[in-house]
Amino acid sequence: MDELFFRSSQKFDTLQIQLGLVASQSKDFFHQYSEQSKALILQVWKSSKSIEVQEKLRDLFLYLVDIAEHIQYKVQFYADPRRIYLGFVGVFGRCWTRRDICFGLAGFFLGGMVGLAIGLAIRKEISITRYMQAVQCKFYLGSEAVVVAEDALAPYECDENEVLIDVKAASVQVVDTYICNGYGKTVRQILRRFYEGTKADLPVTLGRDCTGIVTDIGRNVSRIEVGDEVWLSVPFWAQGTMSQSVRVQEIRVGRKPKNVGFEGACSVPYAGCLALSALKKSNVTFENAQEKRVLVHRGCTPIGCALIQILKHWGADVTSTCNKRATPVAKALGSDNVIILADYDDNDPQIEYKTLIKELELRDRYDVIILTAECSISKEELQNFCKYKENILSTLPSELDSDSFGFFRKYFLWLYLWFQWRIEVYTGVSFNKYDEAHICHSALDQLANLVKNGHLQTVVDKVFQPQDIDMALSHIESPQSIGSTVITFR
Repeated sequence: MDELFFRSSQKFDTLQIQLGLVASQSKDFFHQYSEQSKALILQVWKSSKSIEVQEKLRDLFLYLVDIAEHIQYKVQFYADPRRIYLGFVGVFGRCWTRRDICFGLAGFFLGGMVGLAIGLAIRKEISITRYMQAVQCKFYLGSEAVVVAEDALAPYECDENEVLIDVKAASVQVVDTYICNGYGKTVRQILRRFYEGTKADLPVTLGRDCTGIVTDIGRNVSRIEVGDEVWLSVPFWAQGTMSQSVRVQEIRVGRKPKNVGFEGACSVPYAGCLALSALKKSNVTFENAQEKRVLVHRGCTPIGCALIQILKHWGADVTSTCNKRATPVAKALGSDNVIILADYDDNDPQIEYKTLIKELELRDRYDVIILTAECSISKEELQNFCKYKENILSTLPSELDSDSFGFFRKYFLWLYLWFQWRIEVYTGVSFNKYDEAHICHSALDQLANLVKNGHLQTVVDKVFQPQDIDMALSHIESPQSIGSTVITFR
């Protein structure tokens, strides 16, 4: 053990000596390097080029000092009160009458007022930025890209034909799920640039209808007043309504019936407008409905609920299809006959098809068939059960070829829509087929009368908070949902 300590101490002493040598050599090296660097700097500083640069910098400094002294002299010379007074007297003279003084003061006053008016006229408006909560789709990647934005830009003033609304509730529609997957993205980007002055199509706020209270109106708005309880609906390409505040054209807004609440009322506008549009396309009216037999496929969707009630009020013979859970609702809404669809699973998707074919074969042909959801039977096969093939209608969003357009086709579509937009600006008549003219105040007023008179009941299945938008979108896509799914902002 003693020998081990002895050898260790020897190695430690050797290491200490080596470290001392390294430190001494490093010190000598850095000292030599610093001396060489110092000599090099002195050599450069005393070189002819360096001396020339130093002289030029010195001359520049002296020149700047001379200019500063000259400016100081001029300022002191012209700012001398005595000189200013003498110059003023030389121009205007020494004898001033009261009249001259009054004219001078009046000139100063009028000049100041004119200058103030010009300044106020040309001043830049201070941009006001306000934020709100909104349910938005950030990317066209499905419902996974839907978020609840707490910093969405909020509208705060109206143009001459617009209405600003504090939103209380908005409904979730099937078209919202389509929009999340890119439905109408090309048309949306073009038309929002024309009508809303924005070049971006994302993020897009979801929601195609809502209810709320008017907080501001444009100067040309005549039908709506501040404080009115209203409902509204917008086309697929417009910025949505699922936010705390929306700004829309007056033509899209109607007064909400007072006998229903905000959450219940928002189940009607979009679905009701589409229902009235489908009936108009199929030539079913209040006058001739008593002679019609109508089949409403999936009668307990939001649009189906509106169709059954309107048709029943008009006196039509209504048959609807729905699952077993929704059968009591369909009958309560006024459906004369209900075809119960089997709740199929992924293992046998043909069950609904077979059930529906069998039931339709037992019945007489219909005057009108309206599909409010995807049907397992093709339109070609449905012609066997409808008297007129042109009366087989679907309320689902129609496929848009423009969603797959390339650059050149997008450009030509832009020109086409721009031309239509300019015609609308000059004439006030819309030729835009994407404008969804059926979504307007006249349709909303017609629906309001039906609700007031008890002919159209609101059907709401579930009410969610904005934070639960994922659950709401999943629910609206479920075949088990009945009526409308609502997002409340209260």
